[in-house]
Amino acid sequence: MTPISDDLQRDNEELRQRLEEAEQAIQAIRAGEVDAVLVETEREQVYTLETADNPYRLLVTRVPYPAATLTDDGSIICCNGRFADLLQRPPASLRGRPIGDFAAPESIASLKALLHDGRTIEVHDTVTLLRDDGSPASACLGVSPLREGALGLCLMVTDLTERRHYEELQRTQAALHASEERLKDADRKKDEFLATLAHELRNPLAPLRNAAQILKVKCPPLPELQWAQGVIDRQVQLMARLLDDLLDVSSISRNTLELRTEPIELASVLEAALETSRPVIEACGHEFDVALPSEPIHLKADPVRLAQVFANLLNNAAKYTEKGGRICLSVERKGNEVTVSVKDNGIGIMAEMLPRIFDIFSQAKRGLLRSQGGIGIGLSLVKGLVELHGGSVEAKSAGLGRGSEFVVHLPVAA
Repeated sequence: MTPISDDLQRDNEELRQRLEEAEQAIQAIRAGEVDAVLVETEREQVYTLETADNPYRLLVTRVPYPAATLTDDGSIICCNGRFADLLQRPPASLRGRPIGDFAAPESIASLKALLHDGRTIEVHDTVTLLRDDGSPASACLGVSPLREGALGLCLMVTDLTERRHYEELQRTQAALHASEERLKDADRKKDEFLATLAHELRNPLAPLRNAAQILKVKCPPLPELQWAQGVIDRQVQLMARLLDDLLDVSSISRNTLELRTEPIELASVLEAALETSRPVIEACGHEFDVALPSEPIHLKADPVRLAQVFANLLNNAAKYTEKGGRICLSVERKGNEVTVSVKDNGIGIMAEMLPRIFDIFSQAKRGLLRSQGGIGIGLSLVKGLVELHGGSVEAKSAGLGRGSEFVVHLPVAA
């Protein structure tokens, strides 16, 4: 062997050892096993973890999501605390390790594809990572290339799960808002339609009522003709009352119904309601009890509208109670509030209908037993009028066949 070849062999061996030492030193820095490496050159240069990875550390600490920077082959350069928390591991234990070490077996292929595509474009996909205790953590990883830095091409990995959930929440909220606006628009059009319909249907009632009165006066006193005239007259009055209720409900829903309030005594309002409902109660043969307090109770209310409330409740009690039933009207004052109860022993209300009994067009299936029906606006009108007076109304029933009770709460005037 010549001296030249021996020198060359020694130089190659020395270079190989220095490369191995450099590689070990870099790995030691990345793993946090040493603080610095002193490189002997013409001018001594100290490389530390701070100086080598500082740009990447600054980058990931400013990201509001779990994030890490990777070398081109997928080894972790550094990560923020959120990324370490995601894997439930200390940050120092992650540096220098391939991110594939923390992927579930079924997600390794997806992760490799992400890292490969992330070298050129920004991509994201859902990958299952494994925590320190072996439990899975589903994460939407976004991978994008970093083209700056002394370490060459690096990758930025962020967990976008929280952002994806936030974006999905925003989309859901936007869809709900749009749906709510459509429902409001449909409800508004419904109210306008009901108001228009009620007005249009009221127009023919006046001539029908006039014609019924003329028949009453001019027709011969034949039983058949008198019966027919009575039917026309009663049905015209019923239709007029239904249309009035429909108009009132529409006005309440559009906040256009105005009360004409004045100081009144509750007894006079109940007397007016009884005057309206007594013929219905007597026609059904019901026993009717009234219990009023001895002292007067004063309210500030619209006497016509409040009488309409109690007349509706009494009519309902009469309609939904079998002939020969019992209806009780009672009043009780409690401090600054008065409660008016209309109770019957009629066919009752199913428990599942109680929360919706005051909804417009919501007629409980009380028709399982015989009743006179209705279109389901009376109780909605009652609730609206009572609330306009600053009160509330509740329905009670022990179930079908066990009667029902409607309780109105109203504030007492000073």
